Amino acid sequence: MAASSPVVWAYHSLLIFATVLHVLLGYWIYRDHWDKRGAKWFVAMLAIGGTYALCTSAQLLVPWLEAKTVLSMVGGFFGLLSYVVFAVFAGKYTETEYHRRPVVKLVLVTVPISYLVFVLIRPIVDLWVADYWIETEPFRYLAYEPGPGLLFVAVLSYLVGFYNLYKLSMYLLSTSKRATKQLGLLMAGTLSVMLVATASNLGLFPAEHFYHGIYATIPFILFTSLALFRYDFLRVQPVARNAVVEGLDDPVIVLDEDRAVADFNEASTRLWPFLPDVVGEPIADACPDLVDAMWLDDETWGLAVKGDRDELADQITFTVDGSERHFSVNLSTVGGDDESANWVSILLRDVTELERSRWRLEKQNERLDQVASTISHDLRNPINVADGYAELVESLIDEDGLDASDAETAIEHLHRIRTSHDRMEAIIADILTIARKGKTVDETQQVSLAAAARDAWHNVETENTTLTVGADRRLQADRSKLLSILENLFRNALDHGPDDVHVTVEATADGFAVADDGPGIPTEHRDGIFEYGYTTSEEGTGLGLSIVRAMAESHGWIVEHDDGYADGARFVFGNVDVVPLSDSETASHGESDPIQRG
Repeated sequence: MAASSPVVWAYHSLLIFATVLHVLLGYWIYRDHWDKRGAKWFVAMLAIGGTYALCTSAQLLVPWLEAKTVLSMVGGFFGLLSYVVFAVFAGKYTETEYHRRPVVKLVLVTVPISYLVFVLIRPIVDLWVADYWIETEPFRYLAYEPGPGLLFVAVLSYLVGFYNLYKLSMYLLSTSKRATKQLGLLMAGTLSVMLVATASNLGLFPAEHFYHGIYATIPFILFTSLALFRYDFLRVQPVARNAVVEGLDDPVIVLDEDRAVADFNEASTRLWPFLPDVVGEPIADACPDLVDAMWLDDETWGLAVKGDRDELADQITFTVDGSERHFSVNLSTVGGDDESANWVSILLRDVTELERSRWRLEKQNERLDQVASTISHDLRNPINVADGYAELVESLIDEDGLDASDAETAIEHLHRIRTSHDRMEAIIADILTIARKGKTVDETQQVSLAAAARDAWHNVETENTTLTVGADRRLQADRSKLLSILENLFRNALDHGPDDVHVTVEATADGFAVADDGPGIPTEHRDGIFEYGYTTSEEGTGLGLSIVRAMAESHGWIVEHDDGYADGARFVFGNVDVVPLSDSETASHGESDPIQRG
């Protein structure tokens, strides 16, 4: 027995050590991490494992066979139950919820229930053990030969253990290097339990017939403790990795409910290279430059202009590799249960190229405004001067008394000059319309299609013509530009149609249409009708339909000529933001009577 004393001491003292480890680790998690995902299930597993250790320790101390048998059965039940609880913890911790799958759930429930069934029917049919006895070397303990019931439960418990390892391994492959440390230690602890259990069943320990599963909890707890204290296990959870695609090119930071850095992706380190060293620290301390541009609290999160939280910002700017980069920021919750529903992911999408394009567009618009101003002032002034001289020449012709034929010819030439000037004025006016009104619409309002059509009709000289407006609807539009569209289409119908042309404005499924009963557009010309300079009239500028297209596209609308319309010309506008009228409004805004001008 003397030679066996260190072995006996080790068997008893390690059980006490395992019990103390269970209690201390469970209390520490309860005190500091109780609200973290899966923490409650992990503490439950530690409590169950601690109970298993106490039962096993008592089983070694009591001398009676029946007492050892009862304690062994009670301890065995808690040992198997710890496998089940660990599976639930792992499913919740990784947020895969694999423990909820029907087959897995059936196995997890079957393990403890079958154990209890075999124990309860033992007095009637002992399927639990084939034989049991007390071994005296190297110490007194209960030994038994497993029966079919015990073997069945043991196989199920092995299945649960290996499935836990498999799911953790698969999840490990989908995590970043930072998460692999925590999951790797968790897997190492799980594997140690499986290895010790297997070695015990093979009789490789000094007490050949003793089940050593409880001792496997010691390396499991040591691995878990290392993960807790060294790698912030339970705080930096793989759940963050589910919300962060490691290969994402845009920076992402995940904050826990305390607004501390929980995780991040590799792209974030381009902005903050020190992020790996500040995991677990408040975001305000870790990335103060980011916090300067935003606020986070329990109710609202968003961007704010620095120093003015009442005004929302569109983006924030950082210096990356010596150059300014612009980022839009998207904030959203992470997680789905009460334990992590208040986690926040911060996605910074690089919009530098978009911002540069916007800046270039602004500069182009400024230059376009300059061109428009030049056309308006520098070209119109010489035309006005030429008109003045033409009038002066016309008066001189009358005073000098040229013969009738020469005077008539001279005046005819002067009239042609003035007609050309008038045409130049019309072209300038159309070009200014395109330059100044062809910009993208920034603000819109709800505009009545019927009211806009009638106003535009009254702005155009329409003698002996009629306008019919169909059922009304509201369009989300810039009213001035909508009027320009309608006026140019009306003029186009009047310039190319008969004196008594009839124009119709009607609503369509996704916009509206303008039609006339004129001669229509020849088939060979239809491909170029919206091009600058297209006209079939000597008086036309060729810019009317170009203006229509520019005004429509500035809204994001689509305008097309209806090639299937056989009664004249019809232009259809689609992709229009339409606001339906209520039933009462529809009843009061039915199709209007034709508006007659003459």
